[in-house]
Amino acid sequence: MRTLKPFFCLSKHWALLRWLSKPRTCSNAARTPASSEERKKVVSDSFRSQIASGPRFQDFIKGVSVALPADGEHTEEPGYLSEDLWMLADSRKVYFETYGCQMNVKDTEIAWSILQKKGYQRTADLKQADVVLLVTCSIREKAEQTIWNRLQQLTAMKKKRLKTNSPMKIGILGCMAERLKTELLDREKLVDVLAGPDAYRDLPRLLTVSDGGQQASNVLLSLEETYADIMPVQHAAQGHSAFVSIMRGCDNMCSYCIVPFTRGRERSRPISSILEEVQMLSDQGVKEVTLLGQNVNSYREISEEQFYSSELTKLSRGFNTIYQTKQGGLRFSDLLDQVSRVDPDMRIRFTSPHPKDFPDEVLHLIAERQNICKQIHLPAQSGSNQVLKAMRRGYTREAYLDLVYNIKRIIP
Repeated sequence: MRTLKPFFCLSKHWALLRWLSKPRTCSNAARTPASSEERKKVVSDSFRSQIASGPRFQDFIKGVSVALPADGEHTEEPGYLSEDLWMLADSRKVYFETYGCQMNVKDTEIAWSILQKKGYQRTADLKQADVVLLVTCSIREKAEQTIWNRLQQLTAMKKKRLKTNSPMKIGILGCMAERLKTELLDREKLVDVLAGPDAYRDLPRLLTVSDGGQQASNVLLSLEETYADIMPVQHAAQGHSAFVSIMRGCDNMCSYCIVPFTRGRERSRPISSILEEVQMLSDQGVKEVTLLGQNVNSYREISEEQFYSSELTKLSRGFNTIYQTKQGGLRFSDLLDQVSRVDPDMRIRFTSPHPKDFPDEVLHLIAERQNICKQIHLPAQSGSNQVLKAMRRGYTREAYLDLVYNIKRIIP
């Protein structure tokens, strides 16, 4: 019969108790054994000392309310990381490589905005980089293979840098980090930091942990994270057009698509935050903004109580979903209406939509507003009803063609 090991190992503590139980004095006089209560107090004090010097329970709980220090100044840095490690960020240069869709480009801007506030510098020269972050895509196998090949190249560079005083750290961000998780950390030890699409706020801590010689990972998906309070930093020279992220995730669960599993559930950015960013871009002279989302026209904001109602979400005629019909919230037509009013001379576009989310009010608004571009991206996955059903697209070939005719009728 196999012997089972105890879950808790008490050998060290038992040895400590045995040692404490022996009479110990400084001279030959008064060798009176310590009482049982005194021995317990010594052991208790020892454990308290060990606990006080280690991480606190709050350090492992995201979003927990932590008591402020006595001087009234609150710090975001975890207490178990030394001050020397946090100070490293002030002189470190980060290099980004972005793969995949426009959402990844926006995620790069968000990640850079977070790191910039922590004192990191950005470099366009890979040879100068102390930190290399790859913002990755998992939509196709080829996209992931490209990243694996790139990791091999970067690891070769990293090994050369180990001989210098400034070793290089490699991080994987985005969809590939979310899909593969620990496989990325374990395979040939190519990666130091792993951060999923909803964990970019944690990047400074993850990088600091990696500076201590450990691999660091956060791939928790969120039901709420929209980075609404973070204004993306556009690295490219300011042009006449810009992208504005309005929602994240997808609920459609098409049978062939990995997005719901790497990007999580749908959640929409508060409309006030979107309008603030559009106004800022208008003030900077931007002439065209493209509203961005995994399923951009399924936008539904319910962040405030007055946005709740019993009204059901309207779909394109002849379309359905595999999830229950949602209720209330400000819809995509409400957002389009308000965004188009920020600057009547600013052109408005949006991508990528789902055909099911083109109710007539959206089409009439596009036709009515001069600054909403008369261009609609309408994905056509298949012309076969059998294939569309297997893909769980929620419509037939006939319903799709009816939508096309309806769009041409309302927006000639």
